Amino acid sequence: MKIVVIAVGKMREPAVKDLVQNYSRRLPPGGKVKWVEVPAASARAEARSALAREAERIQKQIPERAHLVALSERGAEKDSMAFARWLSRLGDQGKDVCFVIGSASGLHPSLLQRADETLALSRLTFPHELTRAILAEQLYRAFTIIRNQPYHRKGV
Repeated sequence: MKIVVIAVGKMREPAVKDLVQNYSRRLPPGGKVKWVEVPAASARAEARSALAREAERIQKQIPERAHLVALSERGAEKDSMAFARWLSRLGDQGKDVCFVIGSASGLHPSLLQRADETLALSRLTFPHELTRAILAEQLYRAFTIIRNQPYHRKGV
């Protein structure tokens, strides 16, 4: 299974960048993630046209036949165990997965419509940089669950 994460904008916060790199390094060989950054639209641009330009940039990076997952606080929620089972099923089906993280303004409706599913990491809204770190950790957690490794602790 190949996993690609496409995110709008550059990582600017060194501590968050370190977290993403740390969790990415810890992934097993079969769970490596390719992180792709696309430029954000100008902050001065009108919001709707800015999202459209970002969507064009994102669409050029989406791998063919990948299961497209748009990250949005309005998406379906999964706990870590369900996320791991979901990821494992996609892998068993031979599917590659592409996660898309929008800018501070979100994702253009065309991307949300194109997505195979929309996933919420939380109902809370996070800065898009922090979303990368949370996703990186959840991917690492999912692979440890799938491989029965001692990282995830089930609540009592």
